Amino acid sequence: VRRYGIRTDVHFSTEENVVTAMFEIPGVKRNDIHITMSLCPFSRVRQVSISGMARSVLPLQGHSVRERKFGLFFRTMAVPPETKPEDIAVTLEDGILTLKIPAGTPAQAEEPQTIPI
Repeated sequence: VRRYGIRTDVHFSTEENVVTAMFEIPGVKRNDIHITMSLCPFSRVRQVSISGMARSVLPLQGHSVRERKFGLFFRTMAVPPETKPEDIAVTLEDGILTLKIPAGTPAQAEEPQTIPI
């Protein structure tokens, strides 16, 4: 099953210590959106996944010019390791799904390390 990605804007507010992610899903009903949190078994990174179904309102018969995407969609983003599902504030307004996630305790910056080729 082929899924398409969702256009997303992410902003980190140093004043509020909050990450705001805005996912563009026009025309998708609340009941067709699923938000889950999991731990990636490979990277061990905590992540939030947005998935669902965008349904076409055009009939299948006849000829249509389609520029909008329809069908299954999916997007994953990493979140701080201490994030719990109840910490995330979610709103859906005007086709924009917004998640506000506490950024947690800042990590110490490290110098980049070169990996030889």
